[in-house]
Amino acid sequence: MEGKGRGIHYGWTVVGVAFAALFVNYGIRYTNTVLLKSFTGDLGIGRGQGSLPFTVSVLVYAFLAPLAGRLVDRYGPRLVISAGALLGGLGLWACSRASSLWMLVLFYGLVFGVGSNGIGLVPTNTAVASWFRRNMGTALGLATTGIGFGTMVLPRLIGFVDHRWGWRASFQVLGYVTLALAPAAYLALRPGPASEAVETDCPSHGDSSTQSIDTCDLTLRQALGTSSFWLLFAGFILIVIALYGVMVHQVPYATDRGISSGWAGWSVTVVGAFSIFGRFFFGWLSDRVGEKKRSLYPACALLVLSFLLLFLVRNPWSLMLFAAAFGVGYAAYGPVIPAVVAEVFGKKNMGSIFGLVTTGGALGGALGPYVTGLIYDLSGSYRMAWMLGLACVLLSTFLFAGVRRMTAGPSTRSGD
Repeated sequence: MEGKGRGIHYGWTVVGVAFAALFVNYGIRYTNTVLLKSFTGDLGIGRGQGSLPFTVSVLVYAFLAPLAGRLVDRYGPRLVISAGALLGGLGLWACSRASSLWMLVLFYGLVFGVGSNGIGLVPTNTAVASWFRRNMGTALGLATTGIGFGTMVLPRLIGFVDHRWGWRASFQVLGYVTLALAPAAYLALRPGPASEAVETDCPSHGDSSTQSIDTCDLTLRQALGTSSFWLLFAGFILIVIALYGVMVHQVPYATDRGISSGWAGWSVTVVGAFSIFGRFFFGWLSDRVGEKKRSLYPACALLVLSFLLLFLVRNPWSLMLFAAAFGVGYAAYGPVIPAVVAEVFGKKNMGSIFGLVTTGGALGGALGPYVTGLIYDLSGSYRMAWMLGLACVLLSTFLFAGVRRMTAGPSTRSGD
C-alpha cells in the first residue's frame, strides 16, 4: 500500500513492468510503417491489403479490451500480462513464417491482436493504479511514457534489422522481445492492495466533488447506470477521433504544403519526443488539481492551439512547432483517463470499466483516420477535417467536465 514501507518501492517496480509492456506493445504498432513496403513487395500484395493485418489487430484490441479488463479484475494483472506477452510473442514470431496475406491476418491481426490486449493500457494501468493513491497520476504518467519511448526506439531498431536481414528476421526479433516480457511480468508482479478491497454498496450513485470522502467501488453494471460513464465514454471517442485523424494524416498534409518528406517524418518523431514529457507532466498534474479531470483542461488548450497552428503550417519550423504542442497535449489522455476512471468508479472493478472506455477510444481511433481521409477525398483539402477535429476536442472537454465522482461515506471505504 502506498505510503507504507515496502509498498512504495514495490509500486514503482509495477510501474517499471508497465513501462516495459507499453514500450513493446506500442513500439511494435509503429513498426508497421517500417515493414509494410518490405513484406508487401515480397508477398506480391498491395499496400492497402498489407494494412489489413494491422486494421484487424486494432479491431480485435478494441472489442476485447472489456474482456481483458474483466480478466484482470478476476485473476489479476500478473497472469493477464504474462499470458498476453506469451501469446503476442508467438504470433509475431509466426509472422516470420507467413507466406500469404491471410497468414499475416491470422498471426498478426488475430493472435497478436489478442495478445496485445494483455500488454495494453487496460491491464498495465489497472496494475499501476492498484498500488497508488496520492501519486496515482504520477505513476500512470511514468508508466505510459513507455509508449513514447517505444515509438521512438523500436521502429528505428526494426528498420535497421529489416534493411540488414529482411522483414522475416524483423518479425522474429519482435517476437523474441515480446516473449521476454512473459517471465519478467510473471516474476515481478503480485496483487496490489486495491485488489483486496471490500466491495462497497453505493445505492444512490450520487455525484460529489467533496474531497474528504472516498470513492465507491462500483461494478461495471453499476457504472453503466451512471451519466458519468457515458460522458467519459463519448468524450474519449471524440478526442481519439481528433487525435488519430491528425496522427495518421500529418505527414501527407505536410508534404501537400510543400514540406519535404524528410521533415514531415521528423515531425512524427517530435510528437513522440514531446509526448514523453506530456505523459509525465499531466500524470503529475492530475495528483495536484483536486478532481483529476481538471488536468485535461490545459491539455485541451494545447490541442486547440495545435489545431490552429496546423492551419498555419507553411515550412518545417511551423510544422515542428505544431508537433511539439500536439505531442504534449495529446499525451495527457494516456495517464489521465485511467486515473479518472479509478477516481470516479473505484479500483476494485477498474479493469472492466476502463476496458469498456478503451473500446470507445479504439473505435474513435479506427474512425478518425477514415473520416479525415474521406473529407480530403471529397473536398481536396484537410481544412474541414481539421475544423471537425477542433470541434471534437472542444466537445470532448465539455463532456469530461460533466464527469462526477461516485462517493461513499466513511463506513464504506474501500481499504485502498
